[in-house]
Amino acid sequence: MLWFYSAFAQDVNTNSGQEKSGLDQRLNAFDHLLNIGITAPLTALSLTGATFLTRTGKNGNEDSTYTHLIEHAKKNLIKAFVVFLACTIVIFIFDFIELLLPINIIIVEILDLVITYTLLFVGFTYLTVAAQKMYLTQAK
Repeated sequence: MLWFYSAFAQDVNTNSGQEKSGLDQRLNAFDHLLNIGITAPLTALSLTGATFLTRTGKNGNEDSTYTHLIEHAKKNLIKAFVVFLACTIVIFIFDFIELLLPINIIIVEILDLVITYTLLFVGFTYLTVAAQKMYLTQAK
């Protein structure tokens, strides 16, 4: 029988013999909240929305306001896709860095949290703007 193993940097504690400070424990717990299980579906959602709008927004005899709103929604969904993809890649990079470090370095965890959560909230902003534009298209 074959057994497959997988490792996640956030689940591996290489320093189990060392006591963690309260700040380090809180940073680590906060770091566990955001993972690729969250960012990958958001990436797919953004790409799916942009693809849907690209395929449905091709009617030539529509009102210019509607076309303008759809174009802006599409652009925001594409921006959200790029930001969520970048967030997913950054999570992988920091997880790899955390695996390579012999000890927990708080600066690395703080940088990880600041960069990944900033990207996440920027992506949410683009999704919100896209949703608002799509909602306005239905206000006829």
